[in-house]
Amino acid sequence: MRSIELSWMYRILMILLVGGLIACSPEENGGEVTPPDKIDEGYFIEVTKTKNLNKALLVSDFGIDGTNPLLLLLPEKQLKTEAIRYMSKDPAGKPLEVSGIITYPAEGECKGLVIGQHYTIGADRESPSALMVTAESLLAFFGYAVAVPDYIGFGATVDLPQTYIHAESAGQVSCDMFFAAREYLSLIKRPVEREAYVVGYSQGGYAALAFQQMAERQYADKIKLLRAFAGGGPYLPESIFDHFMQQDEVANPATILLTIVGADYADGLKLDYTKIFLEPVLSSYREWCVSKKYTLGEINHLLPSNRLSDWLHPDFFTENHNEEIRKLKGSLVKNNLIDWVPRAPILLAHSTLDETVPFSNTEAAYKAFQKAGTSVELHTSKLDHSSAAIPFYLLVLQALK
Repeated sequence: MRSIELSWMYRILMILLVGGLIACSPEENGGEVTPPDKIDEGYFIEVTKTKNLNKALLVSDFGIDGTNPLLLLLPEKQLKTEAIRYMSKDPAGKPLEVSGIITYPAEGECKGLVIGQHYTIGADRESPSALMVTAESLLAFFGYAVAVPDYIGFGATVDLPQTYIHAESAGQVSCDMFFAAREYLSLIKRPVEREAYVVGYSQGGYAALAFQQMAERQYADKIKLLRAFAGGGPYLPESIFDHFMQQDEVANPATILLTIVGADYADGLKLDYTKIFLEPVLSSYREWCVSKKYTLGEINHLLPSNRLSDWLHPDFFTENHNEEIRKLKGSLVKNNLIDWVPRAPILLAHSTLDETVPFSNTEAAYKAFQKAGTSVELHTSKLDHSSAAIPFYLLVLQALK
């Protein structure tokens, strides 16, 4: 286990950039494009929006500080982002049209495919297909095609509840995005192989391992995962939930609300919310959580307080949980992501000072995967949850050279 200092990581990134962490163009490969592995068809539906992207547009269109050291270190490259719709399945296994974005270099051959998994959001205006950029999609500056699903609950599926921290749903929309991205890139003569990396932080870290689990269990003959990069993710939902119940006062209470409503929809629990929430949450949770009007920060402000006992049913805080809480807990147990044997190598990263997702959660995942014989490494930092994303993404850049 290693602790990664920010200044050290910036030096690593500078070395990588000076060393030429740039994809080869067709000219550098003799002008030849190697035919890809067999393409699975029937996933890609249509492009709904297109946006060009470069460093200047990150400042003018997305409000990123022009003096941001990460921005300054990005290479000068023109990118193209396409918002797409593609076929997947809902939690019940029925066909569902979903959405996401694909970002790739405007010119030259794509270096490979990365499945990007975005962090926790609450409002549809924050979704990848609304913003047309995510932290993960910036890997396209280094030559990769990056495909980022919206997840169920955003974009094309905004009218559905968010399937928050649900392994099967996250895995399914991500695997289907892999197939849709390869299909689309082949159609525009920018083919990529069936090999892929997956990268995600926070909820995205959870979704990264969910993608790995489904890809290796159900699509091993179609998806060759090279490596998973998962940072700050809640891989043990029940353990984290219990931790917060004992702690009572939490930094991000909106995530508890999203977890409950997401589990109810995704696992068909049909919860009686009178035994889950107190007022005013009981009357307002659908507006706050399902309407997709509010960001995570706005939901936090709408909730009565950061103290869970102020708005959760008292039975959450007793030894004898009511039947609705037991159903919820069963769903959380089912969606843990450490009781399996991953085949592709995994890089885990987490801050030991994280108050949003406890470090003990990633430590447990690391020990479980290590015991299972998986090639896994754990990198730590001493930052808050949001700030710890920076050294994580720099580690990803260091590895994807």
